[in-house]
Amino acid sequence: MQSVIDYLENETTKQTIIRMIGENLHLYQGINTEEKIQSLTGSLYNYLVMECVQNNQYISLSKQTIDALNALYRKLVQHLRRIPADDDVSLVEHIVAQHRVQLIAILRNNTYNKRQEQLFIPCAEYTGLFQYQLLHLDECVLKQPLLDVGCGRKHQLLSYLKEKGFSDLFGIDQYQSDETGILCSNWFEYHFLPSSWGTILAHMSFSNHFRRSLITGGPEDGLYRRKYQEILDSLFVGGCFIYTPAIKTVEATLDASKYSITYFVNLEDRNLDTVCIRKIRE
Repeated sequence: MQSVIDYLENETTKQTIIRMIGENLHLYQGINTEEKIQSLTGSLYNYLVMECVQNNQYISLSKQTIDALNALYRKLVQHLRRIPADDDVSLVEHIVAQHRVQLIAILRNNTYNKRQEQLFIPCAEYTGLFQYQLLHLDECVLKQPLLDVGCGRKHQLLSYLKEKGFSDLFGIDQYQSDETGILCSNWFEYHFLPSSWGTILAHMSFSNHFRRSLITGGPEDGLYRRKYQEILDSLFVGGCFIYTPAIKTVEATLDASKYSITYFVNLEDRNLDTVCIRKIRE
């Protein structure tokens, strides 16, 4: 999180934002309906999340932070649409300065990722085909409804599965989406209802974060353990939780009378296996 805050506090970043807004002021004047306000607010929010995740894929925004950011960007859009296109740039500078102060304050108060020592790993969105192959989904029986945890801004795996004939598809991620079935949520705060999913997928998302928490002794360790069990409880009998990378120390504790575990080898490092956990009884 600190790298993102450093980026926002940078003077070059500030001037770039001011210049871009100044060059596009005429576009804001056309935002005259609630639908357009919501659309631009969502786009600005998604751009910020993309910047955050590109700096550190382990950033996790709480629901309170998500709501506060959307409210802040809505406020920014409403301010900008009232500025005449030929107005003095000083007004834009004032609005941007106020916005940045509030934005940084929201990020500093985010519930998760407050620790300063962070492992920074760039994050990219993978193609649907790549995720399908790495998760070995052609070797698993996929029951519906199907949920992709950490589906990404473009939810490419869900789109690929739709092309292959699946229809009861859902996803959650920190990005806003206008598409039906895609929820903007933090997985800690999303409630996985008991016996409600046929398949849950998580490619380089939930288990990746969980592993890091175990390795670094992060404060969210207990949250991940409880959420992991909640995910398993949310499967139908016969349903699967399919993810990569593996969490061998956690999987070793599962009740063999309730869950069957299949590992698919991806690389020589067996910690990078894909895991398919099938619920065989309640």
